[in-house]
Amino acid sequence: MFSNNRMIRTIIVIYAVGVVGFVLPITHGIFIRLTPLMIIFSLAILHFYNRDSRSKKQHRRLFFYLFVFIAGFLVELWGVNTGVVFGDYTYGVGLGPKIAGTPPIIGLNWVLMICLTSAIFSPLKRNIFNGVVWPSLLMVGYDIIMEQVAPKMEMWSWKNDLIPLQNYIMWGVLALFFHSIRYFLKIRERNPMALPIFVAQTIFFLLILILS
Repeated sequence: MFSNNRMIRTIIVIYAVGVVGFVLPITHGIFIRLTPLMIIFSLAILHFYNRDSRSKKQHRRLFFYLFVFIAGFLVELWGVNTGVVFGDYTYGVGLGPKIAGTPPIIGLNWVLMICLTSAIFSPLKRNIFNGVVWPSLLMVGYDIIMEQVAPKMEMWSWKNDLIPLQNYIMWGVLALFFHSIRYFLKIRERNPMALPIFVAQTIFFLLILILS
């Protein structure tokens, strides 16, 4: 396993290459289809750098994130086919193959976001704010940025290019729901790669928004 500093440098390089690949017209189409691999890559790093290796906790953690994956996918499936959850939107090709209009990788993205945002606040004192409120608000802030870039990356697009307030509200509600379950199950994420990955992804989206 790489040292922490070496892995952080690797993360920076990979996301920098991603920005260049998305911005250049000649490679844009290729990098659009690499988006699912970036989600899987980020989850793999978090798995290998997870500092809580106690067997009982890992067992509980595994079932929790399996629940997040399935629930996240089903909510997105419901939402994209009815418009009643997040609003009227459709998925593009950027997140890979779809089932009933919904790419299963979106469930992994929910897992990634819950894992990242919970780990960022885990060094702080354990309470409802650090364990649920702040991670959920951070997810909403992240979504505000991501929504501006998603159409450029052909992940999803909104009817009439209008992002409804309903989307952000429901994103926050689901974040609170998942984080609350994690908090009361006492599943703690301790991971030195969480903040670097979150920052790299955020800067990645901002650069694509500005440059493309």
